[in-house]
Parts: sequence; C-alpha cells; structure tokens
Amino acid sequence: MRQLSLGLLLAATTALAPISAAAEPERLMVGTGNIPIHPMNLRVIIPWAERVAEQGEGVIELVVRHGPMLVNNDNYVDRVTDDVVQIAFGMLVFQPGRFPRSLVTSVPFVEGSAEAAAIAMCRLYEEGAFGEDFADVVPLFFVPFPQSSLHVNGGELSSVTDIAGRKIIVGSPTAAAVVTGLGGTPLSIPVYDNYQALQLGTADGNILPFTAFPAFNLHEVTTAHMAAPLGGATGMVFMSRARWEALTPEARAVLEANSGCDVTREVGAIMDAWDAEGRAMVAAQPGHTVIDIPPEDLALLQGEIAQAVFDGFAQRVEGGAELLAQWQEAMAAARAELGEN
Repeated sequence: MRQLSLGLLLAATTALAPISAAAEPERLMVGTGNIPIHPMNLRVIIPWAERVAEQGEGVIELVVRHGPMLVNNDNYVDRVTDDVVQIAFGMLVFQPGRFPRSLVTSVPFVEGSAEAAAIAMCRLYEEGAFGEDFADVVPLFFVPFPQSSLHVNGGELSSVTDIAGRKIIVGSPTAAAVVTGLGGTPLSIPVYDNYQALQLGTADGNILPFTAFPAFNLHEVTTAHMAAPLGGATGMVFMSRARWEALTPEARAVLEANSGCDVTREVGAIMDAWDAEGRAMVAAQPGHTVIDIPPEDLALLQGEIAQAVFDGFAQRVEGGAELLAQWQEAMAAARAELGEN
C-alpha cells in the first residue's frame, strides 16, 4: 500500500529483531465489533494481533475488545476517529458515503476468489484509484470476502429466475439491482437479523457468502443454495491517519511489518478456505441442495442485468465507469496470476 511501503517489502511472518525501548510500550485498543467466538476474530484478527504483540514486545501492546457495544457497523469509523479505539475492523459497504469508490469491489459478475480480490484491491489502492476514500484513515490490511451466493428457504432453486416474486435480503445497492432485475423484491436487513427474517417468512432468501452460515446458523433457516458471483465485499483493519502519525517510529515499524498487500493476500486465502468450509457444512445438512450457477444463468446475468448494475454504479460514483474497468482488469490479472479459470 502506498502509505505502508515497508509493509510491502516485509512478509507478514517476518520476525523483527528485538527492540529495546526505555519508554512504556505503545498501547492500542483493537475493536472487532464481533462476538468473541466469531470466526473473523478466531481466523483473522486475533492471530494477527498476537503476531504483532509477539514481534513488538516492549514496543507495542494490542488490547483486543469484542462486541458491538464498543464498535459496530454504524460507528466503527467514528470510534477510531474519536480515539475510543485505535484500531478497528469494519466493512466498507456499511459506510457507503465514506468509501464510495472502494465499493467497486462489491460489484457482481466479476468472477474471482477472495485472494484474487485481495491482489486486485491492493494494486488499485497503490495506484490511487480510490481517490480520497482513505484520506483520513490508514488501512493496515484489507479483508476481501468471497463472492456472495444465492440462498432460499423452501421452494425450488434450479435457476436464478426462480427468485421472481420472492423477497430476497441484500447487502448492497448492486445486489438489490440484481434481485430487481430478476423479478424479486430486495430487502435491506442486517446480517445479524437474517435468521429471524427467514424464520418468520419476512424474507424468502438472501444473498451472502457461505462464510456467514456457520457464524449466524443460517443453514437452519435456508434449504437451497446456488453458488454464483453475485458480488463481493471488502472489510479493513485500520487506524486513523492522525493516530498513525502519532505512533513512535518503533511501534509504526512493527505495524508496517504486519500490514500491506502481503497480509491482505494472506487474509484473502483464509477467507476462501472459510467459504469452502461453510459451503461443505451447508451441503452436509439433511434436506439441503447446493449447486453451481448453470452456465445459461450466468450468461443471462452477465447480459442486460449486468449492464444495468454497471450503469447504476457509474451513475452513483464519479468516474465510476473508468473505475469499474480498472477493477475488471485488475481482477482478470489477479486471476491469471493465481491460475484461476
């Protein structure tokens, strides 16, 4: 990343030489916004914090705090800006007014793994493609989520056209456009309320990656699933720029060694594994069906519906058409680098 050049040169697992410091270690609070046993904490945030603590012993101390009372989807940027916590995890899609250009990573029908998205996201970030989105914050690393898939509770799901007339929970304007284009009704319901909405029949289905299913037990309120490139999502672990610049040089060096594109790519691979495990868990449930999107359905989506979605993004974001082309090009290059078909 541009601001973290050292982090690009050092691998995430590089052990720093022992650092002597007469002063007290820099103490930073990390807000996850998740319940303690959430897979995001166990797979990504806690191991990262432990690595930082080990490499920065005597220089930097991270205190990890969980739960939405401290940090949540609505306030995670403000909590960091106000120095309530010094580092936080948050999803860009929940702050669309703050990170409008970065939401190009949520556009559907751009195929590729989370690891590919990690590579593409970092390259565009380094090139300055996101403009002023991150002017006031310093991303330590990005958290690219796998592509969202389609899930319904009851009824057939052999084609994407089966959601016509159904109420489908979505998490972004682009996902809403997809549902509308297929004749469904998009609903905006937070992921932590999906279970109840599906259980009570308020919603008939949702669009989410399989990573969400173990964390929220959504396999209990869905029955049919279609893996499809219905849009990704990106989170980040970050600091405010002011707090970053106030760090001691020693503390900053520790964080730089555990930041940047190497760490982002590592996290992308973790997210892909998590998604695969979630899909396998869902497929093993009695009465569940899990299929890949039929080629003719993908062709349908990538036609007029994709064009409508892309046009909508271009209208909402200044220079959106050019940015979308950059994202598609970066994803194609990343997929080629990883040998993805």
